[in-house]
Amino acid sequence: MLALRFDRFGPPSVLQLQELPHPVLKPDEVLVKIHAASINPSDVKNVSGNMEHTTLPRTPGRDFAGVVVEGSESIVGTEVWGTGGDIGFIRDGSHAEYIVLPKSAVCPKPRALSMEEAGSVGVTYVTAWLCLIDAAQLSAGETVLVIGATGGVGSAAVQIAKWKGGRTLGTIRRESDRELAQTAGVDVVINLAEQNLKEAVLAATEGKGANIILDTVGGQMVETCLQVLSQKGRLLEISAPPGNSRVSFDLRDFYHNQARLFGVDSRTLDATACASILEALTPGFESNALRLLTSSVETYLLQDGIKAYERFQAHTVKGRVVLVFN
Repeated sequence: MLALRFDRFGPPSVLQLQELPHPVLKPDEVLVKIHAASINPSDVKNVSGNMEHTTLPRTPGRDFAGVVVEGSESIVGTEVWGTGGDIGFIRDGSHAEYIVLPKSAVCPKPRALSMEEAGSVGVTYVTAWLCLIDAAQLSAGETVLVIGATGGVGSAAVQIAKWKGGRTLGTIRRESDRELAQTAGVDVVINLAEQNLKEAVLAATEGKGANIILDTVGGQMVETCLQVLSQKGRLLEISAPPGNSRVSFDLRDFYHNQARLFGVDSRTLDATACASILEALTPGFESNALRLLTSSVETYLLQDGIKAYERFQAHTVKGRVVLVFN
């Protein structure tokens, strides 16, 4: 089978298209023929050596959609989707013609999603779910503020919050992003280029603050986010700007407000754990409560995968980059 491989860390040029032996399965494993697999920021960081615990040589790629072609007879022929914090790091990933996984790590693909769509939503929606449902334990009627509401994880979080009965506030940095934020389901759009975050959030919540804040930016936003949390509010952090991972805030304000601060990392969940979350997300996609908002997609054959990585790393792509297979 063909696969993208890297045996050292570096720019996309370290990737090689290699012919590997056809996989031999162990008991309770399945072989999935990949139909579509997106390139995520973490995939590019993985190849460059900026992710922890990767063992080499390795095939990268976390998200996938495809068809089970070998393994348990009960699921052979099933269209599946998946992702995982082990895939592409300590287990060969999805940027190959086939992927070997435990039977427990695959989940039937929502009928409402195409292969290209299903193969490019895993990381973002799993991360958003971990934040709002697993960590923050969102309840209907709560107000959720998303910093970066039009990004991948941000827009997924807005949709999940609305699906579960939350009221949503979301930030943008360009007025041109307002329509996309509203399409995602943001009830109150806050343009940080024109509005003060603290004033806007307190005005939108009658001075109470947001019950839950998902900060997809990190860095200097952390202290301000803590200032606009409600009593016993929960702040979720998923990233840190390069070279600026330290933050400071007033500890007295923090404990007087009984605030909660959560760090969330989807890398800690293997493919089996992620399959359980994808199963929980499936009804949302089937009912159209959850949907991909970015219509811009660049598709590449696996043979052009190195070029796709280079395009993604250079930030010359608007929208998703997806590897597709004949």
